[in-house]
Amino acid sequence: MKEQLKYLFKNYFEIAAFTAGLLLLAFMDPEIANGPGLCVFEQLGISFCPGDGLGHSIAYTFDGNIDNAMQSNILGPFAIIILIGRIGYLIYTKVTPNETNNSYYGSND
Repeated sequence: MKEQLKYLFKNYFEIAAFTAGLLLLAFMDPEIANGPGLCVFEQLGISFCPGDGLGHSIAYTFDGNIDNAMQSNILGPFAIIILIGRIGYLIYTKVTPNETNNSYYGSND
């Protein structure tokens, strides 16, 4: 059982985390959602944070409000494309059979 959980975590955590993150941001209301800042730069006292507004930008993009998305963070719409591409790639590599995917359970010799 422990080995199976380890296998699932190792192989599917990234897919689950990115998918859950995008879904949460898709259903987030960017107008009222404000929480604590997670920017390491701001925690260190540096006023510039390159990821500032990225979550809001992604939420605005899912709402179809591209103008506000670009004002929040210009990289938001591109981050969605990159994350969806990464999720698709990970799913494709897990679904497509090859020798490296089946090596965990041993060979069929």
